Amino acid sequence: MKAHVRRIKLPSAAQVSARHRQPRRRRQLSLEDRNIRYLYIDTAFQGLVSGGITTFLPVFIVRLGASSLLVSLLTSLPAIVVALLSIPSGLFVERRRDHLRVTNWGRLAYRSCFLLVAAIPFFMSHHLAETIVVIQALQAVPGAIINLSWTAVVAEVIPPKRRPSVNGGRWSAVSLVSALAVVLFGYLLERLIFPTNYQIVFAISFLGGLFSIYFFSLIKLPAGPLPQAPAARAPTLAGRLRRYVNAFVETPVFLRFLFTTFVLRFGLALPAALYSIYWIRHLNATDVLIGWQTTVGSLTLIVGYFSWGRVASRKGHQLVLMICTIGAGFYPAATGLVTAQAWLPVVALLRGFFTTGIDISFFDTLLHVCPAEKRPIFVAVNTISAHLAIFLGPIAGSLLADWLGIRAVFFIAGGIHLLAALLFQLFHVAAEEGETGD
Repeated sequence: MKAHVRRIKLPSAAQVSARHRQPRRRRQLSLEDRNIRYLYIDTAFQGLVSGGITTFLPVFIVRLGASSLLVSLLTSLPAIVVALLSIPSGLFVERRRDHLRVTNWGRLAYRSCFLLVAAIPFFMSHHLAETIVVIQALQAVPGAIINLSWTAVVAEVIPPKRRPSVNGGRWSAVSLVSALAVVLFGYLLERLIFPTNYQIVFAISFLGGLFSIYFFSLIKLPAGPLPQAPAARAPTLAGRLRRYVNAFVETPVFLRFLFTTFVLRFGLALPAALYSIYWIRHLNATDVLIGWQTTVGSLTLIVGYFSWGRVASRKGHQLVLMICTIGAGFYPAATGLVTAQAWLPVVALLRGFFTTGIDISFFDTLLHVCPAEKRPIFVAVNTISAHLAIFLGPIAGSLLADWLGIRAVFFIAGGIHLLAALLFQLFHVAAEEGETGD
């Protein structure tokens, strides 16, 4: 009997090569996914800024002996500078083709001020707190441009349907890095001499900002229509401004968004300059504990961004905005009830969880209520409104604290949150998203 031999057909070299190449093609990211990945990395490095100079600069000038008014000016002066420059910045950004390039150069100028703040204690010892406040005000000049150009980039990079989840993920990333950084910075501040300890923290924040700029520069904007030629524009600045005013009048949903969000932003800003003063002078909080309560808040942000991003995707922003506005109002009220520093990390849970929903809803709703072709100037007006609230709030809070006491200001801020929630329900601002946007 002949044995039957089964012939095995081996694949050719070309077929083997094709099989090896196929998985690689599947693993290739689309332009959209690659841009979003770089956006995540960029945002994560900003956690070194958030957990460093953003958290500890107010603490630094309080330890330098700054008054409550001076601490409030640390926030208020940059806010009014941004408010005054927002319209010119909006006109400038609207004419630029490469918003990515504008954002990165603006960021470099802005974050160089971190290095300047870290260096000045080497050169002066008197009026140090006042000098830092002036630097912060000057830093707001490139900040006004960054806010508008960055928003334009994100609007192009992230499609509307993915914004809630992507922004939630980005803010979770920055919260995680910030949470880890603030603990390490807190221990570093306790173990090194003053002011060298703060200088090191601020220098690390500067380096984190540089890495953030690098990864943001790797983003490639999708091809789109070029900006309108200057010849087609109104010939004078007054004519352009008149055209924009007409555009605002024709977009009432944006005006309602502007009014209602101003009320909430004022409530958020009212006690902002008083927290550091209350922690240090009333509760005798250490830098380590301030770091831990910031870490707890940052970790809660991660949960909040993922949770509220999903809720917003399924239920819409109106529900998220209502719940989170009321919930965020419990933070200043609860802070006013705290009489021992050990409770600060517990209270931070409220702030971390509920402010995330406000961030997500504000950002996405803003992009929806702005006409796409006029987005830079609409965002500029929103920036003016936001920074007017940030300017007026801390100053009003400082004056009220001198008159009624710090705790009273915390309770008033909680009441303003309830008023804002009522206005959101009355005007249904977030429920009308999508009427004029993308």
